[in-house]
Amino acid sequence: MIQLSELQSMRDTLQRAIFSGTLRVQFTDRAVEYNSVDNMRKALADIDTAIAKASGATPSSFSLATHSRD
Repeated sequence: MIQLSELQSMRDTLQRAIFSGTLRVQFTDRAVEYNSVDNMRKALADIDTAIAKASGATPSSFSLATHSRD
């Protein structure tokens, strides 16, 4: 299991790469090259979910209902 501090470090590194427009990210023991910023954002969302689970928080979610009158 990855430690919370390592997940947060990975998140920071990935977010900096997204903001700078770089597709290659160097983590402590490996480098990852993403195909697109969308893939990086998906990885960031996965890391956010893992951080929430590791810290005991539940990710926020909501439902949206729409109604119409005919």
